[in-house]
Amino acid sequence: MKRVFMAFSILMVLAVIYLCLINFENYAGVNFSTLSGEIFSKAIRVSTYTTLIMLSGIFVGAGTVYMFLAAQKDKVKAYKRELEKSSITGADSASRVEVLEAKIKTLEKAFNTVIDERTQLEVQIKSLNSEIDSIRKKHD
Repeated sequence: MKRVFMAFSILMVLAVIYLCLINFENYAGVNFSTLSGEIFSKAIRVSTYTTLIMLSGIFVGAGTVYMFLAAQKDKVKAYKRELEKSSITGADSASRVEVLEAKIKTLEKAFNTVIDERTQLEVQIKSLNSEIDSIRKKHD
């Protein structure tokens, strides 16, 4: 689509240049009015008039395109900032998850250690209870 518009615009400029060349010897009358109400008449070549109209159209078109392009660039910058914020938030969330997983692993190890110690204490208690029972039997 971009190439179609580019080709169309080149054809239009060539058409205007052709019109200017054809009408180079022709003149048109242009009237100018002052603030005091006086009217001045000036003869101007049709080719010059056409060239001025074409150049003003080009500048107006370029200014309009630039205005919309600048607005789109601002929107893209705002969207990029939003993406960066969300990626930073995502990275922050990922690091928080990693920290929490590490804490869970530490707590699991501590829990397993406590269970092992409890098991050892239960074995010691059973052996002490059996010794106490044997001492009671001897004294009875």
